[in-house]
Amino acid sequence: MKTVLITGGNRGIGLEICRQLVELGHRVILGSRDLEKGKEAARSISENVIVKQLDVTNEDNIQNLFEYIKADFGKLDVLINNAGLGVNSNIHENFTLANAKNIMETKFQGLRKKVKVIVPLLRKAGIVAQKESAENISLMNVKHLMEINFYGAWRMTQVFIPLLLNSENGRIINMSSGMGELSSLSGDSPGYSLSKSSLNALTIMFSNELNAKGIKVNAMCPGWVKTDMGGPDAPRDVSQGADTAVWLTTEKKISTGRFFRDRKEINW
Repeated sequence: MKTVLITGGNRGIGLEICRQLVELGHRVILGSRDLEKGKEAARSISENVIVKQLDVTNEDNIQNLFEYIKADFGKLDVLINNAGLGVNSNIHENFTLANAKNIMETKFQGLRKKVKVIVPLLRKAGIVAQKESAENISLMNVKHLMEINFYGAWRMTQVFIPLLLNSENGRIINMSSGMGELSSLSGDSPGYSLSKSSLNALTIMFSNELNAKGIKVNAMCPGWVKTDMGGPDAPRDVSQGADTAVWLTTEKKISTGRFFRDRKEINW
């Protein structure tokens, strides 16, 4: 039985990873920024899930969780850095394309095709914000995404290395995205893409640094998945999105410093 910590485990792919791992008999620690939401989510899958408050931007919060795992279990076998913000997770106050589309789909079912015609007109009139690109994105939004998607995973890794070293087969799995692949970078969703490219680079750095210490570090892309983040039009369900993370957790022998999708290595 492995002891596995999943950040952002209260919904979507993170919750599905928790569900699959607990069904396989592993000790699962679900980290949730909102403790009550985490408990509610855990009740939907199993009474055996351990729920702990975890905000990956809060160093005190992270340290408290470290002390709990150290005292109760003495080690951590797998850290899954899943917590993150999506493509449209911006903090600006402008009325965004995503907001416009969500409102129109909610109130006017069947008008999705018309959105493609209407939104450019709304942009031209100044009602909807221009589509973000590397040229015009607010750097405050980029910092917001980087703080959680990139620095959050870095904080978690730094703090939990001592417990991973106590495992016979310590592993770190970073939830990345194909939008972070260097070969496919464009100005589209620049903040999100940059946060995932940076996470991929961090994966390589830690894999080289920790390999001699017996800790395997990999990144994975879940694909476009039907979640609150991915939206209802995504072609993959959460079980597909979670599968590679579960495989990287449970497979007896895995490589390190690799990027995976559907259990197959892909290019950085």
